[in-house]
Amino acid sequence: MSTYDPLEDLQAYANSVIREQRIPAVSLAIWKDGKLHQAAAGVANLVTGAPATTDSIFQIGSITKVMTTCLIMQLVDEGKVDLDTPVKHYVRDFRIADARATRTITVRQLLNHTNGIAGDFFPDDHGDEGNLLARYVDRCNLLPLVHPVGALYSYSNSAFAIAGRLVEIVRGMSWYQAMHDFIYTPLGMTHAIADPKDVLRFSTAMGHVFDGTNTEHWVLPERVYLTMGMAPVGTTPNMRAVDLITFARAHLDGGLSASGQRWLSQSSVEAMQRPQLELPKTSQIAHKQAGLGWALSQYTSNGTTVVGHAGATIGFLAMLQLVPAHNAAFAVQLNGFRPAALEAITNALLQSVAGVDAQEPPPPSIPVNPVALQRYIGHYESFDAAIDVASGNDGLTAHIVYKIDPLPPLDLTLKPVEGNCFATYLPNGDRGRNLAFVADESTGNPQYLFYGTRLNTRC
Repeated sequence: MSTYDPLEDLQAYANSVIREQRIPAVSLAIWKDGKLHQAAAGVANLVTGAPATTDSIFQIGSITKVMTTCLIMQLVDEGKVDLDTPVKHYVRDFRIADARATRTITVRQLLNHTNGIAGDFFPDDHGDEGNLLARYVDRCNLLPLVHPVGALYSYSNSAFAIAGRLVEIVRGMSWYQAMHDFIYTPLGMTHAIADPKDVLRFSTAMGHVFDGTNTEHWVLPERVYLTMGMAPVGTTPNMRAVDLITFARAHLDGGLSASGQRWLSQSSVEAMQRPQLELPKTSQIAHKQAGLGWALSQYTSNGTTVVGHAGATIGFLAMLQLVPAHNAAFAVQLNGFRPAALEAITNALLQSVAGVDAQEPPPPSIPVNPVALQRYIGHYESFDAAIDVASGNDGLTAHIVYKIDPLPPLDLTLKPVEGNCFATYLPNGDRGRNLAFVADESTGNPQYLFYGTRLNTRC
């Protein structure tokens, strides 16, 4: 781990991150005590050798979902959208495979991931013409429900494509134009783009992925963007880390821009940061909750609440986190798809900026009961991953095959933490993210495996 304090010397910290995490480039920005800190290090494109600078723009991935939520909340402020009205009222063409769900899913349920729509649907629409967002919503007609509407939480990308289409219909303009007119321009996000054609205006980082299963060799991906019709989900926006801080400050300041202009109502800012529901327990140190667009973490050690969202696209990872009690925020951008690096940097910045120790402790020593563990064994699957849980020498193991993320298959050892929550360990002994089994209330048997914020259904 780096010995540099990010608040003391952010550039030295960024330089150390490149060496320690073995990533092409990093761009960082911190807002703390009324002061902005910026730094960048590494190479924006390993093929051209172009250096990364604080003016380089990176794809931000799913952080875009918070911005799409803001576009919806602005419509709520104007009385043009009601969060608890069915989506079908605004998007007449909206349809999924379940007819009843089609009629009942509300706008709020799109934004807090309780809609139940199988969300990792990434059709190939490169080369298609016309309104690709409208075309994407048309293609959702066969998407199944993962869980009953409103009953549980499962991260749904498709839901935010639908929310973006709602913005287009109610605003009478493209989602791209709405982002420019209602987010970037009023907030002064000068190096932020939503339409991919605009990347030519700026120094643009390229994403990098592993060379097959070789996690020490980076290559450029075959494609620059994921499904274009999922732009409101986060497949196209690029910006600097400091533009993310500009966006964050508007939320820290109750919906006011840096110039003091009202951009979003105080009530909408508060609603977005208000817990909507508790997520399945996967953390030993924090309560994880869903807001509207935002993800919330309430750390039990000191009561600090962190508001944030991560992002991932082809070869890019990003993180934006706000600590309202400290009037602080930080942004992390990577152009190499190494999730462990994003987690390590995020934890270090949380410690430096807010004194929050986000490192999960070792699981408690719990005697393994092979008979009790038998109920977890099985195959769990979603559009995002296929997970096989089996019996191992010291308990349970999990073999994960990623369907979308450019990652090699993963083998994990599971160690019980509490209830249905398990810590995970890689073959080299490194700690992975915790996972949790979600049981059927009537039988008590696991019905889902909650991993990576998705419900993977037991097959």
